[in-house]
Amino acid sequence: MPLPDTISKVFELARQDGKGDESSFYGPYNVLLNYLFPFEEEYVVVPQYKRHAELKSVHFMTIFLVKHKHHPVFFVEVKYSATLCYISGRKEADLEMRERFGRLFEDVEIETLYGASAMGTKLCLYTLDMASRRLEPNAIPRNPEFGNDTAPADRWNVDIMTPEGEERLREVVRDIKEMLGQL
Repeated sequence: MPLPDTISKVFELARQDGKGDESSFYGPYNVLLNYLFPFEEEYVVVPQYKRHAELKSVHFMTIFLVKHKHHPVFFVEVKYSATLCYISGRKEADLEMRERFGRLFEDVEIETLYGASAMGTKLCLYTLDMASRRLEPNAIPRNPEFGNDTAPADRWNVDIMTPEGEERLREVVRDIKEMLGQL
């Protein structure tokens, strides 16, 4: 079942405006997550605005944290579309995602915590297996001798505006709800 037209339309408008402004995507992701994780099923979507601790600038990262009965089940960190073109932007996004998993770890009740790094409508999906503590995709170590890419662009391979990308996101949501049903 495809997303409602209203959700597709707000993402299309954001895609036009959001090449250099991630805030264009805040509303669409908030609407999408509230649609996929309805309040009536005891989900709450919590926008979080965090300042980078190591940066002296006034740059904030925006995360949408989905909770079920006060426990994290999914989160999305939103960046603007053009971030995907820059090794430094992808590296920063990957590091932020890994840090966020570490911060949420103690509060997770389900077997697998999912997270998504969103650059426009393209997602890199992450999973943390709570039993093994394995986080995927695997981290690519920085090579101090060469300028290697620690977060390749092809990891952002789920475009939620395509039928395949939408279905992949729905698979994640179904898996989360199935895990919650087993608690």
